[in-house]
Amino acid sequence: SSCASPAAVVPLTNTQRLERLQRGFDRYWQTIVARYPDAERPEVSIVQIQAGGNLAALLRACLRRYGTTGVSVSSDGTIGVDRSATVSTPAQLKNQDIALFTCSVEYPRRDLYNSFLSDSQLGALWDYYVGFLQPCLSLSGHAVSSAPTRRGFIATYYNGSRWNPYRAISYASPRAGDRDILQRCPANPRWISN
Repeated sequence: SSCASPAAVVPLTNTQRLERLQRGFDRYWQTIVARYPDAERPEVSIVQIQAGGNLAALLRACLRRYGTTGVSVSSDGTIGVDRSATVSTPAQLKNQDIALFTCSVEYPRRDLYNSFLSDSQLGALWDYYVGFLQPCLSLSGHAVSSAPTRRGFIATYYNGSRWNPYRAISYASPRAGDRDILQRCPANPRWISN
C-alpha cells in the first residue's frame, strides 16, 4: 500500500545527520544576516543534543548567560519571544537574535536531529506524493501543483523549498468533504512519524 514503509530504506548515519543539522544552522544564520547585515557569526558548536527532560532549563540558562530577557522556554524546548517586553533598541534585538541562534546550536533538540530523512526515504516520500497524494487530492476536486522531478525533490528538500501537494490547496472556497480530507488523503505516509 502507499502508506506502507518504503522498501530498501537506508537511514542516515550520525555523521550525515550532523551535516544536515549544520546546514540547518547555516540557513538559520542566513535569516539573521538578512536582518542584520553586519552581524558576526559566533564561534559555537553543539554542546549536547537534548531529548527533553532538562532541555528547557538548559536553554533558559544559556539565554540568561547571553543576557537575553523577554524570552520563555516551554518544556519541549520551544522558545517564545516577547519583543515588546524589554527589548527596544535595534542593538538589543540583534543581540537577542544572536543569543537565540547560539543557544539553538548549543542545545539542539533530539527530535530535530532525528527528523532528517535519507535520500532513499526522500525518494519514497516523493513516490507517495506523486503516486498517492496528488491523485487523491485531484480526485477530491483540488488543483494540485506540478511535481518536481524525483531527483530535484530530493536535492532541494532541505534547502527550504519543500514541495508538497497540499501547499497549493486553498480552502478559501470550502468543498463538500474537505472536513475529512486529511483522513482520506494523509499528508504523509504512515512510516513518517514527524
